[in-house]
Order: sequence, then structure tokens, then C-alpha cells
Amino acid sequence: METSILTQIITASSVLFGVALTSFALSRTQRRNQQFQYSLETERHAREEIKSERVLALDRLATAHRQLSVIGREFSITNLDIIWRAKMKDLEYDQRYLNVCQEVDELRLIADLYETSIGKDVEHIYGQMNIFWGSFKNVLRLTALGENVASNISGLDKAHAAAREIENKSALIKHQLTELAKQY
Repeated sequence: METSILTQIITASSVLFGVALTSFALSRTQRRNQQFQYSLETERHAREEIKSERVLALDRLATAHRQLSVIGREFSITNLDIIWRAKMKDLEYDQRYLNVCQEVDELRLIADLYETSIGKDVEHIYGQMNIFWGSFKNVLRLTALGENVASNISGLDKAHAAAREIENKSALIKHQLTELAKQY
């Protein structure tokens, strides 16, 4: 009888040991699978975040590029001639200027917070816009009064110079934005 009891004890112990070993192995396998799943999810999330940041950055660059186009067109010598021949009134011209300033404010925000490498040039454009506005406003005022507009006295030459400077800086910044976009 002792042999049969001993055999049963050994058999039961072997079964328990086998169950414990299997449980341990399954537990380790499960832990590895969970770690693997976690690392996959972490990598997927990181890729999605990088993609999202890339899309946002490219959108900001495109917005800045469009704003520079608006600014360049509004403060061009061609537009100066169109507005002058249309005999635009002071208040109407001021409103146009303020509308473009909203574009510049957004461009300055992008430059200050995200693309700091263009900040100095954007501020230079803003300064030239003010020179253009003041000089050309004087031209419009003299024209409205019926006075002769002499380029060296009325500010027409300053408006032309500011327009050329805005055009040059806008082209430079657009090129920089294109290069930045290639990095994304």
C-alpha cells in the first residue's frame, strides 16, 4: 500500500509541478507579448505624432508663403499704380492697409513661434510696409488735392523703394520656406 500511496503522491506532485511550470511559462510568454504590444503601440503613436507634426509644419509654411504673396502683391509697384490711377480715398486705402496688417500679424506669429529663422526678415518687411503706406498715403493726399506729385518730394520714390525691398525680402523668405518644407 505504501508503494501505491507513494506513486499517487509522486504522480500528483508531478502533475502539480507540470501545471506550475506551464503556468510560469504562459505567464512569461504573456508578459513578453504585452511588452511587445506596448512597444508596437508606442512606436505607432510616435509615428502618428511625427506625421501630425509634419502636416502642421507644412501647413504653417504654406500659410506663411501665401501671406507673403498677398503682402508682395499689395505692396507692389503695380498695385501702387492701380490704386493711384483709381484715385483711392484715404480711408479706403487705410482700410486696405489694416486688412493686410492682419495677414502680417499671422505671419509674424508663425515667424516668432515656429520659424524663427525668418523673423528678422519678416520684421523688415513690416517696417517697409509702414514706409510704403506713409509715403504712398502722401501721394494719394497730394493727388486728391490736385497738386503735382514729384517723386523726390511727395514720397513716391520712397514708396517705390519700399515696394522693391518688400518684393526682394518676400522672395528671399519664400525661398527659405521652400527649403524648410524640403526638410519635412
